Amino acid sequence: MIVQHFLKWKDSANVARRTAAASALARAYLQSDLDLDDRVAAEAALTLLLDDPSPKVRLALAEALAASIHAPEQIVTALVHDQIDIASIVIARSPVIRDGDLIERARTSSGALQCVIAGRAEVSQPLAMALARHGSAASAIVLVSNPNARLCRQGRALIVERHGSDAGVRGALLDHPDIEADLRYRLMKAAGRALADSPFLRGVAGPDTADHLVHDSEQKAFGALLATLDKRACDALVDTMRDQGDLTTVLLVRAACRGQIDFLASVLSGLAGVPLQRVTSILVNERTNQLRALLTNAGLADTVQPVFVHAVGLWRDVATGRVSAGVQEVTRRIIERVEAEAAARRSAANDDIVGILRAIHLDAMRDNARAHARDLAAA
Repeated sequence: MIVQHFLKWKDSANVARRTAAASALARAYLQSDLDLDDRVAAEAALTLLLDDPSPKVRLALAEALAASIHAPEQIVTALVHDQIDIASIVIARSPVIRDGDLIERARTSSGALQCVIAGRAEVSQPLAMALARHGSAASAIVLVSNPNARLCRQGRALIVERHGSDAGVRGALLDHPDIEADLRYRLMKAAGRALADSPFLRGVAGPDTADHLVHDSEQKAFGALLATLDKRACDALVDTMRDQGDLTTVLLVRAACRGQIDFLASVLSGLAGVPLQRVTSILVNERTNQLRALLTNAGLADTVQPVFVHAVGLWRDVATGRVSAGVQEVTRRIIERVEAEAAARRSAANDDIVGILRAIHLDAMRDNARAHARDLAAA
């Protein structure tokens, strides 16, 4: 009887009274012990309120029903597709909304509403994939930062592909505890491109110097990345770098000089077509002739092969305890050996190799100096 009276009364009531009545009716539906007939009638009345011309009435309905597991699904679902301030309330709070409705909303809604969807208390894998595929950069940041979002590797890769140029997205992904090494590398490259294209940097330093600074920073960042990886992560990273054409001789020299032997093994295995276990055996054991043959099969020039032979041998000695040295000392010894061997056959290629080795050596000296300064400051 009360519901029938409400239905007759609402057409003549002003917006404020209809808003208050909508809120009261929704709360009564959720909280009162209504018999079946009254509950059906109340649900019919609430459904009718979805057609109210005032958004204030529908907003009151959304606020009253949003957080309840007992809210009528058909009403909440309709509110999901209402204007953004109304839809945001139920999307953010409602436990009764189905993935299908949220996925459809993620595909078609504005970036602001996508952010609300991405920030829900639970985001399923299909919904996360829809947001990764169709969402804005802002919603990607919210999604990646949401610990309750089931964002898989494929979803993270999609976000990198679509929004890797956005600094906020890169920061959120790099802070993600499960970000894979190959995706981290792609983000590093995207950051380098953004920096290289910076009008400020190019204007201050000039195009050539800017490109050099960015390339140098990328190489150092890559070295730091390699230091954190296990063999499986190295393999995935090598595949990504091969696809992007980034496996340069200079990069491999840096890896060898810095003792990143797992990465070197993965690269040589792929380039030479030799099983990784066999490559590892060659690197671990003192098999110089076999290492030379492996380097040749991998396409590395004769002029640069001594660097790898010396680096592998020295790091092997470090690993077995025969030599106590770090990157600075190892590169110094490699330079001495390469210069001694090249003294009788001086060439521009040898000069280039020594120049690369000196740059690595000086970087190591600076790194050690900074570490020593930090230790002194902390003492």
